[in-house]
Amino acid sequence: MSAPLRVALLGPGCTAFADGLAPLLETKWTLDRIEASTGAADAASMLAGANAVIAIQLDRSAPDMPHLKMVQVPGAGTDGIDLAAIPRGVPMCNVFEHEPGCSEYALLAMLEWCIRLAAADRAIRGGDWSRSARYGGAPQGEIAHKTVAVVGVGRIGRAVARRAKAFEMRVIGVNRTVRPDEHDFDAMYGLDRLHEAMGQADYVVLACALTPETRGLIDAAALAAMKKSTFLVNVARGPVIDEAALWEALSNRRIGGAAIDVWWRYPAGGRGDPAMAPYRFDALDNVILSPHIGGWTTGTVERRTRFMARNLDRLARGEKPENQVAVGTR
Repeated sequence: MSAPLRVALLGPGCTAFADGLAPLLETKWTLDRIEASTGAADAASMLAGANAVIAIQLDRSAPDMPHLKMVQVPGAGTDGIDLAAIPRGVPMCNVFEHEPGCSEYALLAMLEWCIRLAAADRAIRGGDWSRSARYGGAPQGEIAHKTVAVVGVGRIGRAVARRAKAFEMRVIGVNRTVRPDEHDFDAMYGLDRLHEAMGQADYVVLACALTPETRGLIDAAALAAMKKSTFLVNVARGPVIDEAALWEALSNRRIGGAAIDVWWRYPAGGRGDPAMAPYRFDALDNVILSPHIGGWTTGTVERRTRFMARNLDRLARGEKPENQVAVGTR
């Protein structure tokens, strides 16, 4: 009987999948969990003996991994993986499956900005009924018939468009490649027409990958192209937006507001002091903040776990894994 293959799950964002993976695997694998409490020598030993690694972050400090056959990122973004840490020719794969959660988050953010339900809840708990028409309150808005520009027409962008159309919104797509068959979009623009699209939008949803082309794409000029009332939602990556330019636009009310779910930097250990941030977005009342939760849903976890189990089974059977996006160069 052959010995099980070994997969190392590196860090809390990966070890969370271990319990779900084990019963789904059809081939023999031993799951090695590398936690924050795992000693450096034990972690190095697990990585060195791994046939597969599931990781979000992997850099050149990783030990030689002579048995490695695949690196599996448990998400879509692979910007935390240094290909020079992976043995030459070993495939790196990603997995999507977060588009329902991210698109629902985007719609929730737009609806919350429009309706301000959380503020209404706080008010009525404090005895304040002044928003009601019975007491002369101003009417709230609607997202129906408003225009949303979706930047990045991939899995998330298309999911946002489908849901926005269900709310009777006008949907503009902005993408590097303009495809004429995007049926959930009322118009499609190339990146060269980004400012034109943003100038029409009541809402802008960023859903593009972080690449050299999109890093800093939403800069001061792009923000200046928006209406003063436009609300921006970022479920892409923090560095797609120029952080200083966004701070200037929000703090000076050059745009209406923003929902920020993805960030330029993340605190170690899950705790961060807002006072230490270079820009105090937490001090602004026209910003909705969340800690990168848009795509992290029970459905995402279930679908990603099943995909990764299938990819490990493919590897064990000598088959080519799916969603290969790059190969190692070490």
